[in-house]
Parts: sequence; C-alpha cells; structure tokens
Amino acid sequence: MKPIAESKTRLAPALSDDLRVIVSLGMLVRVVAAATDTVGVEDVVVYGGDEAVCLACQRLGAGWRPDPGLGLNGCMRVGFSDAREEGPTHGLFLPADLPLITPDELSVFISAGIDEPVTIAPDLAEDGTNALLIALTTTFPTLLGEASFGKHVKQAEQHGVGHVVHRSDGIGLDIDTGADLERLMDLAPGFWDDLQLELREAGLEAFAPVNPVKEGAE
Repeated sequence: MKPIAESKTRLAPALSDDLRVIVSLGMLVRVVAAATDTVGVEDVVVYGGDEAVCLACQRLGAGWRPDPGLGLNGCMRVGFSDAREEGPTHGLFLPADLPLITPDELSVFISAGIDEPVTIAPDLAEDGTNALLIALTTTFPTLLGEASFGKHVKQAEQHGVGHVVHRSDGIGLDIDTGADLERLMDLAPGFWDDLQLELREAGLEAFAPVNPVKEGAE
C-alpha cells in the first residue's frame, strides 16, 4: 500500500481528494476483511501505507509491515520469503483495490489451483494480475505491473511450471481509472454509502470525510 493520500491518483479527474481517501481505504478494508474471513488463509499481512493503513490492519486482525522500499515485485519477494520462513505452504498476493471481492470468491480461487504450483487470476481486461497463489516450494518471481497476466502465463510455460488461470468477476474488477469506477457504479449503486458504513464499523471514521462531495463520482 501507498499512504492513503497518495493512493489512486489516476482517479483524480473523476473524484475529489475526500472521495479518493474513502475509496482507497474502503477497498483496503474490503480486501483485508475478505482475506481474513476466508477458510484456509492463515495470516494476512499488508506491506506499506501509513497510520490509517496500520490502524485498519489492527482493527481487522491483520498484520502490518513497513514497505521494504524495493518496488512492488521486490516487496512480494520479501513477503513470500517471510511467509516461507513462517511455515505456510502457499503465498497469496492480492492488490488492495478489489471492491467486489468476497470470501466465497477467494475460496473458489484458492480451491481452483491448490494442487498446482501457481494460480493466476487476471483482471477483466486480461492485462493485469489481480491474484496470485504460489506454492512456496516453487520458484516463480512475480512480474506485477503492465501486462503482467501475459507475462506470468508466459513465465510459467517457459519454465514448465504447472499453473491454472482462474477468471472471476469479483476478483477481476480493480479500480484504477474513471471507467473502472463507472463500471463499479453500475454493478454496485450503493457503493459509496456501503463503504462509509464499513469504515465506521471498522473504527476508521476519523480518516474518512463525513460529507464528501460526490461530483464526478456518480
């Protein structure tokens, strides 16, 4: 995670700063809550962020560690190395901007590839990677970033690593642009009210503006 105020800057043309805070922190809460509520997930750890991110982790029963300062793929290398030393059999990557993720969707994703070394969930455009499940006995460096889905599939094929591609609407929608936000509004018209309620329930209302201006968000 980036500090909340620095998150989702590509949404600035569509959202006020207040709404970017709500959407960034609210989606993090949803992803962490879904992961912690998924059967079989032993530990959830968020890397990076700020006071709001750290507090969200505490309130939701997740761990928090500072950003190692190595970029996203370097952070994943550190995270999976930490997991390997701590005993789990698999490492799971999830970005913090999946507003429709649920424990059920995550359970199906894990079950789909638990017997293979690598499971890959693309975004809806089949460009990025929105979830990765990697057996920690497998050497499979993450290639997160532009066109990462194709890169991950190609890497698995080139190195003979068994893999499963799992497509999911709930995992596939991530929010980077105004067009992504418009799609989300069509699928979840009550998104803003629901998100503010979830932030209050998580005890994070101090970080969420009470009456954000929603011009450009509808």
